Amino acid sequence: MTLQFKKKDVDLDNVIRIVRATDAAVDLRNPHTEPGVPEQVRASAQVAAVAMLIVDKPNPTVIFTRRHPGIRFGGQYCFPGGKADSGDNSIEETVRREIREEIEVTASGYQMIGSLGRYHTQTGFCITPFVGIVTPDYTVVLNPAEVTDLKEVLLEDLLNPDHYQLVSRAADRAHYHFRLKGFEVSGPTVSMMINFAEIISRNCY
Repeated sequence: MTLQFKKKDVDLDNVIRIVRATDAAVDLRNPHTEPGVPEQVRASAQVAAVAMLIVDKPNPTVIFTRRHPGIRFGGQYCFPGGKADSGDNSIEETVRREIREEIEVTASGYQMIGSLGRYHTQTGFCITPFVGIVTPDYTVVLNPAEVTDLKEVLLEDLLNPDHYQLVSRAADRAHYHFRLKGFEVSGPTVSMMINFAEIISRNCY
């Protein structure tokens, strides 16, 4: 599949407007070339949530965390987040709890502005990506059992299709990777990045 966005200069106010107007009840598309997620996998999917946290700077950045090598998908960069717990009263409560547990950004350090929809994975998760705005003077305390590093990437780079490469895996499979000066993101995280970029590209003015 091809990317459905072009490089654009987008200010943070425009991003906030677009996210707040986005229909959170839709299923996000899978941009990779691979078989679709079977209906039985969708029906039994575990609910999860992640947070795309945008730092409110003159040139905004997006926060990524690197997973501890001892946990699933160890060493990969992704957004803070995880599975819903039985004690969570909502999917937004799930993502806020995960932010506290992983990087301990206090609630006063960010504002959640909305979610983009639902993304189903081949491994049986239904992930809701939220978007939040972080104050530029935010502080974090990394949970060493889950996170080994935190990195900020310019929002303008995330919205630039030149940084996304389609890598063939087999005759019927090819997956996108985000690559920028030695930094790489893949898997469901890059899928949600692409969906975000496409939503912004379609609706910005």
